[in-house]
Amino acid sequence: MVEDAPKMQRFFKLAQVFTPSAPVASRSFFAGRVEQILEVTGAIAQPGRHVMLYGERGVGKTSLANILREILEPIAPEFGVVVRINCSTQDTFRTLWVKVLEAAERDVPESWKYGTPDPDSVRVQLQHFPKASVVILDEYDRIEDDDSLSLMADLIKSLSDHLVSTKLVIVGVADSIDQLFGEHQSIQRAVQEVRMPRMSQPELADIVDTGLKAAEMGIEDVARQRISRLSEGFPHYVHLLSLYAGQHAVSDDRLAVTKADVNAAINQAIEKHSLVREYQMAIQSPRPGTLFSRVLAACALAEKNRLGQFTASAVRDPMSKIMGRPYEIPAFATHLKAFTEMDRGSVLRREGTERRYTYRFNNPLLQSFAILTSLADGEIPEGYAAEIFD
Repeated sequence: MVEDAPKMQRFFKLAQVFTPSAPVASRSFFAGRVEQILEVTGAIAQPGRHVMLYGERGVGKTSLANILREILEPIAPEFGVVVRINCSTQDTFRTLWVKVLEAAERDVPESWKYGTPDPDSVRVQLQHFPKASVVILDEYDRIEDDDSLSLMADLIKSLSDHLVSTKLVIVGVADSIDQLFGEHQSIQRAVQEVRMPRMSQPELADIVDTGLKAAEMGIEDVARQRISRLSEGFPHYVHLLSLYAGQHAVSDDRLAVTKADVNAAINQAIEKHSLVREYQMAIQSPRPGTLFSRVLAACALAEKNRLGQFTASAVRDPMSKIMGRPYEIPAFATHLKAFTEMDRGSVLRREGTERRYTYRFNNPLLQSFAILTSLADGEIPEGYAAEIFD
């Protein structure tokens, strides 16, 4: 058992640095996002300006929010407190600010316990926070109460007009801030919009290298590239595949992760992933040999715009390469339509008008999962996989 101690320690370290089930909580394990960090910190430093951080689910917004204190403290010695709360579908303007005061260990005004505070009342409370404090409202897109959204917009304007030093960082899943706030023109000058895109290949590779270095391990170039490309811009999958690939290498008494370790990690990842049920619902059919899994993989591999949208014509090339012969749109058009329907979990969202439809994954994380599963099942030819991922 003594001989196994270093191996167990490395297993433990890998589980500490690669966290697919939770956002990054430490600056030392956070990679990339330099542009977004500069935008957020620049807005916080600017009087009267607040931040709206938005993007697809799973791109690392909460991780950035988690490390905000570590980023700010060295560059702002007079920095106050950071309070972060998660919003829920049941929250209102009142419950949000009660949560904030409680998290900041401050007394909640008696009047707030029986009625909704007005924006000026909240502004006065925030003026009493230590200088240069930050309040982070995460998962803001979950709020369903329209009155609360309007009151929050009024609060932002009031905070800006009075140059309150406490800043708001509002984080949510959205394509634009209009989806989070509606059309509130009055707050445009008071808000720095920071869009979190999917991570670039170098940023994803940096996550791999940073984590493995902490575990005193390395990785072959082809293995690093395969992890980065398979992750489709989502840090969740980089953490997931790196964790399992690293552990597979350690189990084999090696300190360098190989392509074979990554392939083993793919099989392990899809067996234990929470998306298994959603994926199976999308591709299920009583008839053997149907194309649903292959069409979904082709959708995942299709070229997309910055919002993750793709067209039917963009599916044609990956579908043809998966099938090994030319496949035209009529051969899979019914499958695309089926993926938008409830029977298959509405895994795709169709937007636009006839002949100009665009599609995108309702759950962006399902995109990578579809690719990983098709790879594991041998539905994506090895030559095509090497062309894309190696």
